[in-house]
Amino acid sequence: MPDKSSLERTLLAEQLDHYRLQRHDFLNHWQVIMGYLQLGKADRALLYMQEGVKGLEVEQQIGQIPQDIVVASLLGLVIALRKEGLWVDVQLESSLKKEEFWQGFWQKEYGEALFGYTKECLAAILKSHRGLEDPVIEIDLCSTESFGCRIALFDDERVIWEQSLCL
Repeated sequence: MPDKSSLERTLLAEQLDHYRLQRHDFLNHWQVIMGYLQLGKADRALLYMQEGVKGLEVEQQIGQIPQDIVVASLLGLVIALRKEGLWVDVQLESSLKKEEFWQGFWQKEYGEALFGYTKECLAAILKSHRGLEDPVIEIDLCSTESFGCRIALFDDERVIWEQSLCL
């Protein structure tokens, strides 16, 4: 196996931790659904499943990006935010789903910059969201000549905190 960079090893370790956490959560979710069904509350089970699927749509959207470092960095952020009970919404330009964009654009040093940016954003959001009534995190990814990422914390459609990265 080729030697992995420090960033790749860090991201792999994080993804394994996230996998273990999600596996535990999924087992708990299945038990809740089975409990509702055993009690004859199929409508509650269906509602519970629909709410669970909504949270996974963000991960599915990010997973469409064909650049592993970007996907791992963003998934790490999203999963950490969801673990704190925060709702995340992602806006993703379709050009970012194309291999051609990343082949012509991506440079190795961008990975460290994006990873650091997501960690800074996570720390700032975790500090800023306390006491907010309805916090939502918005992640906007765009590709006008370069890769841009804007992460913002909203409460009742009011921007509480935001930070951007342009590579």
